[in-house]
Amino acid sequence: MTQWPDNKRIAIMLAFDIDAETMWTTRGDGNEDHITNLSRGAYGPKQGIPRILDMLDVHQVKATFFIPGVIAEKYPLVVQEIARRGHEIGFHGYLHEEFTSTTREEEDATMHRSEKIIEDLTGQKMAGHRAPGGVIHDYSLELFLEHGYIYSSNWRDSDGPFLHQIDGKTVPLVELPKDSIFDDTAYDFYTDSAPERYELKSPDEMYEIWKEEFDSLADEGRMINFVLHPQFMGRASRIQMLSRLIGYMKTHGAWLDTNKAVASWILEQNGFGSDPSKVQETPTGHSETWDPRTHVSAREKLL
Repeated sequence: MTQWPDNKRIAIMLAFDIDAETMWTTRGDGNEDHITNLSRGAYGPKQGIPRILDMLDVHQVKATFFIPGVIAEKYPLVVQEIARRGHEIGFHGYLHEEFTSTTREEEDATMHRSEKIIEDLTGQKMAGHRAPGGVIHDYSLELFLEHGYIYSSNWRDSDGPFLHQIDGKTVPLVELPKDSIFDDTAYDFYTDSAPERYELKSPDEMYEIWKEEFDSLADEGRMINFVLHPQFMGRASRIQMLSRLIGYMKTHGAWLDTNKAVASWILEQNGFGSDPSKVQETPTGHSETWDPRTHVSAREKLL
């Protein structure tokens, strides 16, 4: 069980993936020419994000926005406003690339390209990575460290944070897992173009599912990293639902902060402090184990 700041019961990260038009240009056939679908993507920056930012201001909560580079180029004023209000911006590809065949050199170039766009617009240096479509490569962890990232939000196999290992060494790279149950597209992504999905749920249904997950995970001292898309979550009724959920979580022991803040806390608690270049040898004979009483893996016990 992770010890959170100020004896909070659970860490909550409100993370928004501003896929915008790339949600549609990377899906199915012909979407690059599908004007209506592209307008659905544009709804996020034009309508959803203003509502989201105002709601976060009301609650005095900071969030993380994962933004593809091409979307930052198309909506620079939106990106600058996000940064101006004190929110974090993380890596999410340039074109929202989802190719398993991407080489290390190609991915490295994409990361440098997107990082420069965000830094030129906002002055922020990216601290973390959320892969478009969840596509991770065997070289990804080393590349994250080379770029100075302190966290990844990609793995799905844990309810809590953990430190990654490379070649038997624990490295200063925190995993802040996500899952579809906390992804709004599981509830409100409707499309009759391939691949078809019909998953519309009411805001009340979404609220009840997320509230029950929150209560259960808070009892275990865990975390939730949301995957929210402004073109869906930015709808008026859903913003009201999310505001209600934030209010509930704040009054029930939640620490709400950015992915970067949570990762920094984990690193500090594990002895990396202000020197993330340090690495720790894995103890001799250590192996991954599973405790059926607590459902906590050995790597999580280190935290």
